[in-house]
Amino acid sequence: MLSFLISAVGGFAIGAVVYRDHGTVWGLVSAMVVFMVIQLIVGLLIRRFVNRDQMIIQNILMQAQNDINRQLTIFQRRSPGSERAAMQILEKIQVKATRDALAATDNFRKYYIWNLMLKRQINTMKMQLYFQLKDYKMVDELLPQCMLFDQQSLAIKLVRLYKTDDTLLAKFYKKKCARLKGEACAFVASVYAWILLKQNNVQGAVDVLLAAKNKTDHPVVVENFERLANGKVKQFSNSGFGDIWYSLGLEEVKVKAQKQKMPRPF
Repeated sequence: MLSFLISAVGGFAIGAVVYRDHGTVWGLVSAMVVFMVIQLIVGLLIRRFVNRDQMIIQNILMQAQNDINRQLTIFQRRSPGSERAAMQILEKIQVKATRDALAATDNFRKYYIWNLMLKRQINTMKMQLYFQLKDYKMVDELLPQCMLFDQQSLAIKLVRLYKTDDTLLAKFYKKKCARLKGEACAFVASVYAWILLKQNNVQGAVDVLLAAKNKTDHPVVVENFERLANGKVKQFSNSGFGDIWYSLGLEEVKVKAQKQKMPRPF
């Protein structure tokens, strides 16, 4: 990491000068102080630049959502002809924004030399964007280089392990997901429970939801646990999580037919 090297050189140089004039103790203290000050200054500058580029990506995605909302309003006033036609228009907006956001992640490359962890953070962002585009080859390539801490990334990893029939699925959940709490615990546990049900492991899903219920009182977890405990497996549903659940692509959004009203695609 370049910032560490610059800080070390600066600290050593100042420390050597102070050591010559004031002795060992003051030389070491000066070196440490200069090292930390340079690290702090460089860190703040890089963070400022990174935050600026992150805002660019956020603005791209927010603008797309605004465009989608505007298009939905238009559909309510004037029907596009069919639900499929409407979905295609909305998906086109979303796909373009996602690709533009991916292109904008190239701006972060110049900062990698300053922060070793930044590349993994950006890889995580790129992985999620590729997942939205259903480019699963790129998702699988990036996953080993990501930071899997947030609920969306962990859920995507579970989905990819499930879709590729990876035998490490249970081990990954136990190691990375079982210790989650709150909202993250509720969502990731529910995703894993859904997967276990698809694998005909009802008891496993019950155990996962029971453990999650002891950490969170999220209504989706509570309701699904009660359904499974009472043998109502077919009533299991993660629809209560909304867009974050459907973004995983495991289920289609269930839409009731409505006149002059078009559904959200994502």
